Amino acid sequence: MSGKAKKQVKKRVTFSDDNTIVRQSHRKKNIGHEHPPVYVRKSLLTIPFHLIVLLYLYIYHSDYSTELLLLGLIPSQVFYLVLQFNKCTVYGNKIIKINYPLVFISLGGALLLSVPTLIIIILFGAPFLEHIKESWLLASHCCFLAYPAMYSVFNCDFKVGMWKRYYVMIVLGGWLSCVVIPLDWDRPWQAWPIPVVIGSYLGAFVGYTLGSYI
Repeated sequence: MSGKAKKQVKKRVTFSDDNTIVRQSHRKKNIGHEHPPVYVRKSLLTIPFHLIVLLYLYIYHSDYSTELLLLGLIPSQVFYLVLQFNKCTVYGNKIIKINYPLVFISLGGALLLSVPTLIIIILFGAPFLEHIKESWLLASHCCFLAYPAMYSVFNCDFKVGMWKRYYVMIVLGGWLSCVVIPLDWDRPWQAWPIPVVIGSYLGAFVGYTLGSYI
């Protein structure tokens, strides 16, 4: 008999409905079942091309109708989440399947969040009584632009950490676009809240495109 005892390797078989991602590494990483990591895979699927299409239609074919833009944004964001963004979201070591009831619950959550978002926009200097409808439309655009990230927060046990970058990029894009409003150019696209809406869309595009690389 050999002096060294043979180590028995236990084999475990697990069954899961999710698509498991297997990563090869020289180091063994302990993934806690209670606090698994969440991240977005680097993929072209995360690029929200539909936002650029919507902006093009908004600027050149809708006479800057913020209402029509919002009606186009909501369903396109749902399709983007289901067909693109969620397929790149990894929770632990698995790509989690889409939760359709949560898809609709998150839509309601985005709509409800438009109210506190409106209050924040007004506190930052937006017109209150004079353009309250336009300000609420801006708040709604911001909330539905953040809709895929909001759904992911709910679906990943409220792990907010990494999703903050998407909210930050939307807010940053809208905030930077405010610089053109006071300029004395007398352009139709300088009217409230058109520049901020466009800036928020551009911020969201950059955020969802580069979010997995940050």
